[in-house]
Amino acid sequence: MSPQMPQPHGLDSQMAVPYAQSHIFAQSQPVMPQQYPMPSGPQGAGMMSAAPGMLQPMGSYQMEIGHIRDPATARLGMTSPELQELPYTPVHAPIMATTQKSHSGQGLSRAAYARLYTAGFPPILDRHGEAPDVVDPADHVSFVASKEDNDYLQCNEITVQFLAFARMLTYEPSGQSKQHGTIFFTFQFYRFPQVTTERLLLGATEGDLSRDRKVLPCVLQKIDSEGSAAKFPPGYQVKYLVDPTFLKPGEGGLFTRHLSQQTLHLDVWDGDSLLLIGSCAVELKHLCRQGREAVQVTYELDVVTTEYSDDMPAMTGDLTRGGSVRPVGVNTVLKGRLHLRLANVGCLVDKKMLQSEPLPSTSKNKLLIAEGTGNSSFFGGSLSAGLAQSHNSALKRPNVFKAQHITETNREVASMLVTRRDKAAPQEDPTRDVDATKKRKMARMQAIRQLTGNEENQPQSYTSYKQLKQERMRDLKTIEMYRQQTKQDGIRNMLNSAITTDHIIHSSMGSPEFFEYVLKNPYNVQHTITVACDDPEVFVITDAREWRFFKQLNQVYSAVEEGMFNLQSSSQYQQIFLRPKESVSVPFKFLSFRADHSVKPQGPTDPFRPQPKKMGQESKSEDSLESRLVKIYFQTEDNKPISILSLQVEPVPHVIDQTFRFHHPEQSFLKKSIRLPPFQVLPGSTVGGTGLSQVFVRCSDVNVICETKPVQQGEPQDVFIKVAVGTSPQIKKFFVAIYTDPFLSKPIQIWQFCIHALQRVDVSCVEGQTSRFSLILRGTQASRLVRCFSSHPNEMQLQPRDPFMLAANAVHEIHVGVRPLQVGSKFLYINVVDVEYHQLVRTWLVCLTCKAPVISKAFELLLPVGGGKGSNKKISYTNPYPHRKVFNLRCNRNDLLQFKDTRIEIGSCESHTIGLRFAPAQNPGMVEILIFINDEDDKNEETFCVKAIYTM
Repeated sequence: MSPQMPQPHGLDSQMAVPYAQSHIFAQSQPVMPQQYPMPSGPQGAGMMSAAPGMLQPMGSYQMEIGHIRDPATARLGMTSPELQELPYTPVHAPIMATTQKSHSGQGLSRAAYARLYTAGFPPILDRHGEAPDVVDPADHVSFVASKEDNDYLQCNEITVQFLAFARMLTYEPSGQSKQHGTIFFTFQFYRFPQVTTERLLLGATEGDLSRDRKVLPCVLQKIDSEGSAAKFPPGYQVKYLVDPTFLKPGEGGLFTRHLSQQTLHLDVWDGDSLLLIGSCAVELKHLCRQGREAVQVTYELDVVTTEYSDDMPAMTGDLTRGGSVRPVGVNTVLKGRLHLRLANVGCLVDKKMLQSEPLPSTSKNKLLIAEGTGNSSFFGGSLSAGLAQSHNSALKRPNVFKAQHITETNREVASMLVTRRDKAAPQEDPTRDVDATKKRKMARMQAIRQLTGNEENQPQSYTSYKQLKQERMRDLKTIEMYRQQTKQDGIRNMLNSAITTDHIIHSSMGSPEFFEYVLKNPYNVQHTITVACDDPEVFVITDAREWRFFKQLNQVYSAVEEGMFNLQSSSQYQQIFLRPKESVSVPFKFLSFRADHSVKPQGPTDPFRPQPKKMGQESKSEDSLESRLVKIYFQTEDNKPISILSLQVEPVPHVIDQTFRFHHPEQSFLKKSIRLPPFQVLPGSTVGGTGLSQVFVRCSDVNVICETKPVQQGEPQDVFIKVAVGTSPQIKKFFVAIYTDPFLSKPIQIWQFCIHALQRVDVSCVEGQTSRFSLILRGTQASRLVRCFSSHPNEMQLQPRDPFMLAANAVHEIHVGVRPLQVGSKFLYINVVDVEYHQLVRTWLVCLTCKAPVISKAFELLLPVGGGKGSNKKISYTNPYPHRKVFNLRCNRNDLLQFKDTRIEIGSCESHTIGLRFAPAQNPGMVEILIFINDEDDKNEETFCVKAIYTM
């Protein structure tokens, strides 16, 4: 019998029913004693005391409490010893990823072009000294690969020229609008290293460069060593020479296709505070010359910054219709406009630098035939130098190899040989640059002169000759031992090269490369062949559905064999059973997620103070675009290879569709949910489709958790990201590829993530009132002249404002005053910068939680739209204190309301008239303007609300 449970006093069954219906789902059923024993002892007591207010069942009936779910599922979960997982949606609302918009920017007006030509920017000329063809960014580009491949100007000179930058005109209460200053740029083109420009000065203003009257463009100027404008032509340009002579085999055609698909992302930084101003993107498809001598295109790009908020409203819009979904939790702010010029000048390839042998192009054949005994094209070669010869070069060159000294081909053996000539080699400084033949002749002359010396030196010459002979005999024995040890490996490598098939693949991050290898059993007996490869990025396709999918995608018309592999084998590799002289096609897939995760220090380059490179810094950085060789062995039961496939992997840069930049507290986890846009607007999707039930994601960093969950068709898709953030001020970069099929055939989107680790400071404040706190700044190992900068000067002020000396290992206190102008949560940033070397010393993340003030009076005002000079109004305010007091007047909309006096002094119990001037508005509507009356310490005394209604 199960123990009886007491009924709670003061609560009967009629009272319990509505409570269960409103809060929980209750299911009552008879309880068998042998199936549902009640916990007893300390454990049972602890469970009962943990929820004293929980409803207790009576008699032999037990009530199950849980989330709302299917009753059948609940009954199944009662018989299992494990807890059943319930359908659960994470609490954090998703961030809406923007759709793929046009990054071409807008073109310039005729007046802007005329001003650019007269500003003195360095001209861009083709090989004949003429100006390139001007391309309009609005023109449609039709890329034809054959025109690029057949162009006789195979050398491309890419020029990126920064012309001008314009900040958005914003109202400053102090009247000092910071329009002039310094900026710098960071970007990466193709597979070249990331470029961080030097600081550029915002020079003279040129109003004709932009059609937008809300910006004031400033021509960019270089800065000299004293910090003033240098006497150089305006602008800043970076040139890239893409010469086929120095490219990888078959990379010339891939570069032109890269231009037709890739988007160049640029980050704009403030040169003084090292804060990010914004980012912009431009498509490179207009740089495809398509048979022309040279082309150039000028853009006016929008520089925007994205702010992410934690408190987000509900999703609005129709998720199945493109263009109706509005991003939530994402606030995009236009920070300025960048005038950028791109050019591509065609050049002839230097014939002297061309190699005598043609470079192998990209292998487009997806069906590879193994090199065996019947179709081998290998003609032999040297054990030392002929192992790396390709089959193409072996057909053209004669089978003759010149004998070389072993010390010239093997450094390891050369270091083990101790001869008289080797001992004297460090002292032969005059002959260091002489070739090996001349060195050998000079050494022989030196030995002859020693042997044919004077009679008094004959005993010494005889001793030297004997010693030299002993050393050479010992060297000959060393060489003989080395030959015996390496002879077996040399012969094995020579024989393996006769059955080796070479194949070149150009892979990018997240894009698989499919190919089939035709394997033949050369023996007259059956064998079980093992496909051995230790590279984790090479996959043997064993699923027939996946094999058929990739064959259709790559247009490979060969038979698909069901059950070809022995899946019951205990070996870690795949095995195939082959009958005598039988041939099969083995499908392979190469999929790599290697990417460049290196991040340069945040700050501009200084051309007058070159920073020395640290030892071993370059060796530690990963090179994701480095060529590598992967070998796949096809072995019999006794581990003897019958065929070898040699894959030459030539990585190419991948496309970046969108960049996410988050600032997060250090030593914590960043958890974000990013909602995909409707699939009708994604590239590669079916027009008019109903959507997908699940997408698949992969990350380039194995330490980053990213996943998706299946949903019903037509429902939005969310990508969950979980990242461990390091210490401040580290920056973590990784990439996420998104697929629409489970076989990961082609990524529809590739996202780049940049996570900035900052030290977090939480502040709770009231709108319109200043809250003050202090931060502790610790000095570095050396004394520095530093200055503090705020990301939002209108809402956060810092003390000290001027540069100060931060002593080594000292502690300095920074006073911060925050006065937010909007209710909600917001992220602000504080940077401490070395003003001499322009390096980031320290950074903080200030997380604001702003509450609304208490409204004491409310007013309503009717104003005309476009009211010319504006409207003047008055409000009376009485000092409630028994003494004279000073008040400060502020508002949350400085662009619409201005005070006649921002500081007033009122006597005891006296009234004062506050003069208000309302600026005209261009559009009708209603705006709530808050007027804050604060004391001398900027504490809020009263708040007035003025509802300004603008009517026609």
